[in-house]
Amino acid sequence: MKKILCLFAFSTLFLGSCSSNDSPSSSSSDPLVKTMIIDNVNPADDDFNLLFTYSGNKLVNVKDSGVLIEQYVYTGDKLTRVNHPEDNTYIVIEYTGNEVTKFTEYDPDFDSATKTLVTYSGNTFTRTVYEGDLTTQTTLIFTEVCTVQNGNVTQYTRTSFGTSNTETVNYDTKNNPFKNISNYAVFQVLDLDIEGNMNNETSSSTNSSGIIYTVSMIYNADDYPVTEVTRNVSNVIQESVSYTYY
Repeated sequence: MKKILCLFAFSTLFLGSCSSNDSPSSSSSDPLVKTMIIDNVNPADDDFNLLFTYSGNKLVNVKDSGVLIEQYVYTGDKLTRVNHPEDNTYIVIEYTGNEVTKFTEYDPDFDSATKTLVTYSGNTFTRTVYEGDLTTQTTLIFTEVCTVQNGNVTQYTRTSFGTSNTETVNYDTKNNPFKNISNYAVFQVLDLDIEGNMNNETSSSTNSSGIIYTVSMIYNADDYPVTEVTRNVSNVIQESVSYTYY
């Protein structure tokens, strides 16, 4: 969950049954995250009080202290767009068959966009990222090869301007809080706030810096996290997260 801890700051499409009064379809065996409270130790970093709303098991929006910050749009059963109303940005997701092969984040206020092309090979997928304006994105920024094992991305190798860096991530064997949402496998490819891994990160390291952070958790009776604490390389707490479920 490292991205969700720091990124919540950032048409014939059909938004299926997205009333906030809809009740999610879940049980104790397949819960859906209801609230996520993020407390940062650093006063310069934002805290968040997030509420997740669903239609069935489709995530349709996220609010922070009552303010709509993310909206998820579907075409049929496929996630095809993510809106960020506070920033006036949005992401369009494109597929070949059932695989995401392109997603583009648009920022109309700055006439800029970031395009990511996705290719697949064995147990890896590669994201190739370009920047440009709202019409054309041709400036290569980086490529990132992601290795998947047991439903988790265990390694990211990013190459930018001829320099490569590899991040290795370790996981527990418990349930990721978001594993029961619709399009969950797609989130693993999208590089969004919800990372789409089956289990929970316990530590991360890079080939250049060693350990970056460690994560400890307390679980409920169904092995889903209820609290999550992230510490830096000096074992100092950086963030704490608490979850409730529908």
